[in-house]
Amino acid sequence: MLKIAVTALLTTALAAMPPQERREGAKMSPSQIVEGVKHKQWRLAERPGLVGTDAVPALMPLLNDPDTQVRELTVHCLDMAGGPAAAQGLLRALDDHIETVSAAAARGLANHYTAAEIPAIRAQMTRNPNEYVREQLALLLGKTGDPSNMASLGARGPAEPDEHAQHAMSLAMARLGDVASKNELRAKFLQSGNVPQRVAALRDLPYVNDRSLLASATPLLDDQRPGLNVGPSHGPYYIRVCDVVVMVMGEMLGRVFSFDPGRRRFTPEELAEARRVLATL
Repeated sequence: MLKIAVTALLTTALAAMPPQERREGAKMSPSQIVEGVKHKQWRLAERPGLVGTDAVPALMPLLNDPDTQVRELTVHCLDMAGGPAAAQGLLRALDDHIETVSAAAARGLANHYTAAEIPAIRAQMTRNPNEYVREQLALLLGKTGDPSNMASLGARGPAEPDEHAQHAMSLAMARLGDVASKNELRAKFLQSGNVPQRVAALRDLPYVNDRSLLASATPLLDDQRPGLNVGPSHGPYYIRVCDVVVMVMGEMLGRVFSFDPGRRRFTPEELAEARRVLATL
């Protein structure tokens, strides 16, 4: 019944809009956006172009709304709007005590941060109580390409209590060029007899984006063990570790093969071609 009521509210609001505003992608006025958020019209965050940067000042007070869903939808709308003011709002929302709100803010901030927000992002990665937020901010810092972020990542990593956030910090260090972190990742996919751990390390390579690490995976093209279930609806269809290597190569290198490097088992000839490509890196 609640979903029906929300849908009805949205339909009424859209019907009241001028025809040009009802078109897919047509921008709504700031007042219309605010009213839509207050009525929890989630489609606002699903239709690109509805929320413009001019709506950001009107949206900012809603970050203090007592309703959790209103705050979360506000964060999504700020992400849709973009711009420096939206980035400041998303940074502020990282302190929301509701995890879904702060998590959405972390994801949105990755799309809109500027150099001005980096010091605050570093501080949030260290102190934010939400482990998912700390994980996402660590990955964000790695993507900046700024080696100066390694100091904060390196200091926080050993003290980080959450294994996923700690892993993200190590990956971010590797992406920024830390040799020890790169060697740690290389050891995970080369030396581990644990197939899931080997596959997980391989799938971290696209984030780290280091072709020399990818070239180190050449011996794994001989690993014929089942490695990753890619069956529909979790059906039992496993590709092998060697297939995962080729899949990761496709993600990192783009169109370098004469075949599609999708989620499937590759022929001996295709694996041989993959080996030749790795030899050129």
